[in-house]
Amino acid sequence: MALRELTRRPAPAAERWWLWPLALWIVSRLVSTAFLVAFAGRQETNSWTPAAPDLLDYSTMWDSHWYFIVSQSGYPSEPPLDDDGHVDENAWAFMPVYPLLARALMLTGLPWEGAALLVSLATSAAFAVVAYRLFQEIAPGRERFALAIVLLSPTAPVLQLGYAEPLFLLLLAAVLLAWRLRRFEWLWVLIPVMSLTRPGGLALALALGLWFLWRWWRERDGFDAAERLGLVRLGLWSALWGFAWLLACTVVTGSLDTYLETELSWRSAYIGRQELVPFTPWAIGLEWWFGPWWPLWLAGIVAAAVALLVGPWARDVALEARLWTIAYLVYLAAVWFPQSSTWRLLMPIFPAAVIVAALRPAWARAAVLGASIVLQPVWIWFCWHVNAPDWTVP
Repeated sequence: MALRELTRRPAPAAERWWLWPLALWIVSRLVSTAFLVAFAGRQETNSWTPAAPDLLDYSTMWDSHWYFIVSQSGYPSEPPLDDDGHVDENAWAFMPVYPLLARALMLTGLPWEGAALLVSLATSAAFAVVAYRLFQEIAPGRERFALAIVLLSPTAPVLQLGYAEPLFLLLLAAVLLAWRLRRFEWLWVLIPVMSLTRPGGLALALALGLWFLWRWWRERDGFDAAERLGLVRLGLWSALWGFAWLLACTVVTGSLDTYLETELSWRSAYIGRQELVPFTPWAIGLEWWFGPWWPLWLAGIVAAAVALLVGPWARDVALEARLWTIAYLVYLAAVWFPQSSTWRLLMPIFPAAVIVAALRPAWARAAVLGASIVLQPVWIWFCWHVNAPDWTVP
């Protein structure tokens, strides 16, 4: 089966259907570029750029510098330690596929900034096409507005910054589309690449496990032994790759704790050094942010997520998309410490945009889209723009 079959529109199909998502991608990039250019001209000198940097430099700040380090130097066999002897922030927190692709482009003579942004732009354009095709499968008739919500969302500038998100979203969209079309042979290839771009293998394993249980409960006799075995194998494959980067870090550094300690180093600036106990980071983080009111915030977040995914407006959305969204949110609940990067970390639940696309009347959808665009400069200002001292990382 050729890859183009994954993006083929079902019959009857309009010719050149892909022109719509590409046109929307172009419009969305013009909007985000205009905001980024405006803020770049007001950027003061910082750790990454001089004052008023050009767009290339402004688009490759923050974690993009870590990806540059990976592209040039790889990963340390002896991670740095802080003054207390704990593993400090280092390159192991950043997976290799994105920086290696940019490094390959640098062989053509492109500087890092140009190569990194070219990868992001190309993969975000491809993501728009594959996501559109996915939306056609999971909620027919909602694909145009759903894609507009994704490409013009508050965090949409990330789709053209020196970050791995555009590549990861492309791979994730391809995985979900292959799953929906039952082209499981593609998952064996896509899952490893996706899992070495951004963390996602464990969430996908959970989603596949939930789908297994649902089919076992609902289909029984129709869920034959061969399908059950194949699904178990895929789930285990995804779980294996979900741990692959931790294992690679362990082999290179000789310590099982290095990867986890590296990840925990980023939250130590907020709460100091603490052990990771699954499903406690949100309680700890919300208490740090909101004090004694944190239980109300936590209850509100959970209620909003449940309402979004199990309300009547979600019933017409394909089960695979809902299961992925649930699994990814459970994954974040288990390991993620809530801070300003949370908005970017929520981008993989982009299939939920088809639920928002069900809003009625039309003015409500227009209001949501307008609010998304208005919030882009808000996100740039508070999360991307460097306002020293800056603790609202993107």
